[in-house]
Amino acid sequence: MNKFQELSDQIKVLIQARDFLKAKYEASEFHKRKEKYPQTAVPPGPHDGEIYKLLTAIQQLDKYIKELQEEQFHALKEET
Repeated sequence: MNKFQELSDQIKVLIQARDFLKAKYEASEFHKRKEKYPQTAVPPGPHDGEIYKLLTAIQQLDKYIKELQEEQFHALKEET
C-alpha cells in the first residue's frame, strides 16, 4: 500500500472517531444549554468535566487530521 493510501485510511479513522465524539457532545445537556443560550456563558455543572474532555479530544483529533492531510498532500506531490 502506498503512503497516500495509508494516510487516507488513517484520516478516515480519525474522522470517524471525531464524528463519534461530536455526536456524544451534541447529545449532552451542556451542549443543549449552549444551544438554548448561545450568546451567554453557560456555567459548567458538576458533570461537565467529561464534556470538556470530549471537546479537548475533538480539537486534538481535528489537529491530527489536518497534520495528516498535509502529509497526504506532500505524499501526493511526491508521487506525481
